[in-house]
Amino acid sequence: MSVIDLGRKAGETEWEYIRRLGEAKQSGLIDMTWQELANVLNNNLRKDNPWTESAYRKKYASMKTVENEFGIGKDTQVQIEELKNLKEEIQKEKRKLFDQRREYNKLLTSDARAEHLTDYMIDAADRLNETYPLLSVNNTKYCSNREAVLCFSDWHYGMVTDNIWNTYNTDICKQRVEKCVSYAQEYLARNEVNVLHIVLLGDAAHGACHVSCRVKSEEDTCDQIMNVSEILAQAINKLSDSVYEVHVHSCYGNHLRTVQNKNESVHSDNMEKIIPWWLEQRLKANTKVTIEYSQYKEFTYLDVLGWNVCCVHGDNFNFKDIGPTVNNIFTKLYGRNIDYTISGDKHHLEEFGQYGIESILVRSLCGTDDYAAEKHLYDKPGQTLIIFNDEYGRECTYHIPL
Repeated sequence: MSVIDLGRKAGETEWEYIRRLGEAKQSGLIDMTWQELANVLNNNLRKDNPWTESAYRKKYASMKTVENEFGIGKDTQVQIEELKNLKEEIQKEKRKLFDQRREYNKLLTSDARAEHLTDYMIDAADRLNETYPLLSVNNTKYCSNREAVLCFSDWHYGMVTDNIWNTYNTDICKQRVEKCVSYAQEYLARNEVNVLHIVLLGDAAHGACHVSCRVKSEEDTCDQIMNVSEILAQAINKLSDSVYEVHVHSCYGNHLRTVQNKNESVHSDNMEKIIPWWLEQRLKANTKVTIEYSQYKEFTYLDVLGWNVCCVHGDNFNFKDIGPTVNNIFTKLYGRNIDYTISGDKHHLEEFGQYGIESILVRSLCGTDDYAAEKHLYDKPGQTLIIFNDEYGRECTYHIPL
């Protein structure tokens, strides 16, 4: 093979040229030393900056190592593309690892903040218990077969409105709660109720899930949660004077979600979950009161004298379908058939029976807000107390007007 035959071909890359001559030497097609081969390569590639024979020999050896390691064929373009793809995959994996580490750090930060907030709340409740303890003073026990469910729904503490149907602010909220407690105590005594289930149906505070909520609020969201939690604690403590046992159950609504955009929000990521923590600390000296924690996420389940009652805020349900929907979920997952559902969110009073399930929609404490007034939607503010007996379930319902 002549020196002219060893020249660089048209369109041949430097890599391909070195590889071709190196393979020709290794296979015995040309009888040249690496120094002689280096002279040919320098003449065609690097006249101004020649390499030594050792540099070319090592370059060729490294190429063969890459081929053997990755199984790359003789097609140089395929080799280059596969190496580029491999590099891109490595970059993707590095990015995934970075994102996972960032999310994990966010979780650690969130957990640390939650633990700090919980510790702070417990400390604040303990200090408040020293100056203003919540204790029950009445130990009357009736000889009856009745229990009651009192529904606290849609207080929207912190909201401000003044329209032709309704006026509402934090002071009016407190007044309506006092009135509700007074009426409830009267009805509990009249029906000789021993056990009271109090259900917090959600949206206790107005929150900041919409711009209009922030504009039409008297207090910041954190202040709303703290103040309404204490109002609830005092109301529950007062109600415990009228019965022998109080069980407090809770669901969370949609106004205290942590992310404003509903489509980006996780439903369970909700600041309203803090309220039962406060109640447990404030009422721990009241032996009549038990704070029940639901195992059913946004649902809460009550066994009232053997009747199965499921409570939910209601923002993710059509009211007319809520009975069969909840029953299907509970039958499938928990092996229970539901007799009653209680929900809020819609701010008006309604009842509906289907497939033997009675569904009760509770009014709001706050009443008609500006949005509802503009849509010509109106119902009285109020809350609901339901009396159950062990014979046939719901005996009577008091829709308390406020």
